[in-house]
Amino acid sequence: MLMSLVSHLLCSWFAFLLPCYSTYKALSRAPSSGELERLSMYWAVIGAFIAVEQSVGPFISWLPFYWEIRTLFLLYISLPQTQGSTYVYKTYFEPFCSKNEVDLDAGIAAAQSNIIAFCRARISSLIDVFWSLLNKTPITKSSFTGAEGERSRVGGSLDQLKDIWSIYGPTVLATFTPTYTPKEAASANGAQVVDSTP
Repeated sequence: MLMSLVSHLLCSWFAFLLPCYSTYKALSRAPSSGELERLSMYWAVIGAFIAVEQSVGPFISWLPFYWEIRTLFLLYISLPQTQGSTYVYKTYFEPFCSKNEVDLDAGIAAAQSNIIAFCRARISSLIDVFWSLLNKTPITKSSFTGAEGERSRVGGSLDQLKDIWSIYGPTVLATFTPTYTPKEAASANGAQVVDSTP
């Protein structure tokens, strides 16, 4: 427990705060390409480390000396004297990404499209539930059908919302627009108004 606390404090300072400040200093003045390359390598390595650690950390953090090894590794890659991030990037990270670039790009694209389809399906289900609550109709199991059913329902729900907006939208917007008398409207435009009332 104590080593975990010490590790978190050291890593927060040396692995994140100091490199973050170094990046700020490099970007605030005209940075050299070598300095930007070194900082980019560092942030790529630290990003990969955090992604891996967040994925497998709960399963391996109980191993003996985990926190000590983690702290030493983060100090190694973050301290400018060791240039560890450059070594790890050139030796492991760059060859791995170069070799698997096509697969990584395809996986990222597939994950993005799956997440978008999932979100659309859930939003469609929420709209259906909300719509059934507004109409006081019972929620049926068809509101939660499979992916194909959900895709076909998305258009219907959005069309319903569009129809509702076309009917009630002008009224809703009219409640928020200020109403002027002709005299106030003309004075707002800077025109001279002649009062014709006796």
